[in-house]
Amino acid sequence: MDISIERRADGDAAVGLVVTGRIDAETGDDLEHSVAEELRQGHHLIRLDLTAVSFLSSAGIRVLFNIYRAAKAAGGSCLIGAASEVVTRVLELMKLAPLLMESSRPAGGRQGGASAVDATPPAVAGTDIRIGRLLLLGLELGLEHAGANELHGQLVGGPDAALAGRLQSRRQPLPRHAFALGLAALADDEDLAKIAGEMLAAGGAVFHRAPQPFATVDYIVAAGNLVPEAQLAAGLVWEGLPRGRAGFEPADEEPTVRFDELATTLLERSQSDCLAVVIVAEVHGLVGVELIRPLAEVTPNDHPRSSDPAVAATWLSFSREPVHARHTALIVGVITRGMPTGPLAEFVRPLGRVDVCGTVCGHAHAVVFPLRPLKRGPADLATTVNDLAASEPLAVMHLLGDPQPVLGSGQSELVRGCCWFAPLALAAGGHS
Repeated sequence: MDISIERRADGDAAVGLVVTGRIDAETGDDLEHSVAEELRQGHHLIRLDLTAVSFLSSAGIRVLFNIYRAAKAAGGSCLIGAASEVVTRVLELMKLAPLLMESSRPAGGRQGGASAVDATPPAVAGTDIRIGRLLLLGLELGLEHAGANELHGQLVGGPDAALAGRLQSRRQPLPRHAFALGLAALADDEDLAKIAGEMLAAGGAVFHRAPQPFATVDYIVAAGNLVPEAQLAAGLVWEGLPRGRAGFEPADEEPTVRFDELATTLLERSQSDCLAVVIVAEVHGLVGVELIRPLAEVTPNDHPRSSDPAVAATWLSFSREPVHARHTALIVGVITRGMPTGPLAEFVRPLGRVDVCGTVCGHAHAVVFPLRPLKRGPADLATTVNDLAASEPLAVMHLLGDPQPVLGSGQSELVRGCCWFAPLALAAGGHS
């Protein structure tokens, strides 16, 4: 995750910056600051040598575009004079090579931004339903054709084995119609045990948090012929767009909607035992955990599942109180009625709610963005995810329910938003 930048003279007027390493969310600021410093010193012709760059993420592409735009605003230029095969391929797939690379100019102009997901299939008009403290707006179950709404998923590895240092490694393409969550990394050749952290994929956008304290979120967004990939250590992947959908908000004077309440209601209304869910909502407070050490450091007595709280705290950062109020969250997960049998039993945990359905279980990850206005009622999944993917992600966390009295952090609570859902069936065998 390191980067080095060496300054060299490059012709009579130009300054050359030779970059080695990765250009991603963690390292991109260093490159942006180096170019800004050259511009402040009056060096307005800058040529980048990226032949030793081994990885370029969507966050890194944003940096390259930002420094191109900053140099142009100063009356100069900052272009890529030479690049590695990895960088060249990504920029060509993104159709940005003609804009950012000297060798591709002056052909064409910059082509439009990423489209994060294909259009959601049309659904029949829904109805508004009040259920306890929750109001569902325009509920559409998507069950017009029996079996047509069911999605098929596959588990990769297992979280217990992964947190004990026994990692699977599966390179997984994640196109616009795919959704995923688990422990993973943006696919490259680095040792997965060193970089696996919380990951969420939705509609062509993949978000990853490195296993370290206060990590910056990295991401890749599908565009043109570029299909994001993740290197999965343990997780769940499904393909297909959920046909059920509804807007949601608190009923009457209730201030918030609890995540477990929403999960329970969706299971009841769909009459399903297992649902894949995608939620976009304004946040009142999220409760969750983040991995802050690489799994390469696991030993038999030092690991995230240690029964010693002091040891576990060196691996996992728990939210001691709900966090990220007045932000917008994209949540992807699976929810079940009671504790399932089979491989999924290891993947889900109780969400803290016990009612007529019994204990509702689940596994969900959330990526947090700056506050974005949301339409009231049901929304289009394509448009909503695409809008969020155009802004800068702030955090990725594994949501938890913490119902302990007094000291517990409680439940994740949402102000209002929209959800998409469908029955989920695991492929035969469950694991891969």
